[in-house]
Amino acid sequence: MSLFKKRRYYFTDTSIAIDTIIAYIMAIIALIIEISGVISSIATRGHVPGIYGVLFLSAIILSVVGFIFSLWGNKAEEGGVRGKHVSILLNVLAFVIPVVIIIF
Repeated sequence: MSLFKKRRYYFTDTSIAIDTIIAYIMAIIALIIEISGVISSIATRGHVPGIYGVLFLSAIILSVVGFIFSLWGNKAEEGGVRGKHVSILLNVLAFVIPVVIIIF
């Protein structure tokens, strides 16, 4: 042990807004649901149970709510701008994928 303890000072803010973290979690869950639905559809050659339609609708709802949380996180003081913009982008992507799949 040393007699003097070194203190580290950081000049950047590393905290992230809680709303942004919630938006990240919702986007990741929605994307996992969508990817698993697409993979199972490919594996069964299109003969998937009807529950996957409900899962895609729940992914759409998750992405819309995540988008709302990411907009709230964007207005927060703490956190970096890049993380906030990525959470918005992920939720928009999680919304567009199932909508495109349902339309086509």
